[in-house]
Amino acid sequence: MIYYWFILVVVVCYFIGNINFARVVARVFKHEDITTKGSGNPGTMNVLRVYGIGYAVLTLLLECIKAGVPALVCGYIFAGEGMFELAFFVAGISVVLGHNFPVIYKFKGGKGIACTAGMFFFSPLWWVGLIMFVVCCVFLYFVDYAFLASLIFVSALSIAWIVYLSLLQPYLWWVCIILIVFNWMLDIAMHHSNITRLIKGTENPTNFRQKVNKLFGKKEKIEVVDEKPEKEIVIEDDETPPKNEQQ
Repeated sequence: MIYYWFILVVVVCYFIGNINFARVVARVFKHEDITTKGSGNPGTMNVLRVYGIGYAVLTLLLECIKAGVPALVCGYIFAGEGMFELAFFVAGISVVLGHNFPVIYKFKGGKGIACTAGMFFFSPLWWVGLIMFVVCCVFLYFVDYAFLASLIFVSALSIAWIVYLSLLQPYLWWVCIILIVFNWMLDIAMHHSNITRLIKGTENPTNFRQKVNKLFGKKEKIEVVDEKPEKEIVIEDDETPPKNEQQ
């Protein structure tokens, strides 16, 4: 009987995932459709590319809460049955699926990285998520390919959770690992076009470093060449006037 409740969890969390905060932020603050800007993807990274760090951080926070809170609530609801981890990942990944393939937007959604991040941030391994978030921000500052930083983050957290579950072995832990690997592969598949463009050398950078420098008021250093002033050219008259004219 309890597994029927899991069906309800999947359905409810899927429709929660249909709420796309990249679209909401762009519509509320800019009165624009984010799908007509930048890469056209309604996700956090496109908000960063088009509107800057402030709006991107707001979108990231909202997307993290959208996935993390339902996952955590469902985890605690089923914790009494010893199913915290199972319910947590079923709920969280259902939100990710709703975000990536929203029925209300004709299945045209984002790529699920922010939702996946939220799921990890609200998990017992939240501290690993924070460490990797800082590491990936530094990576993005120097490399400037957002999708690479995103995939590194998801890969690191997925591996950490697989190791954690293998050691702890809670109820149906192997099902949790299957769900994590599925979400991991889904995130990679959603970025296949970025990977292809990177191989071809046509992937667009995010200009994250420039945006960070602008945010903190750091200006680009401009090298000034010290030009020596030209020597004054004096034209002398070869003809010397006669002495009687000088007098």
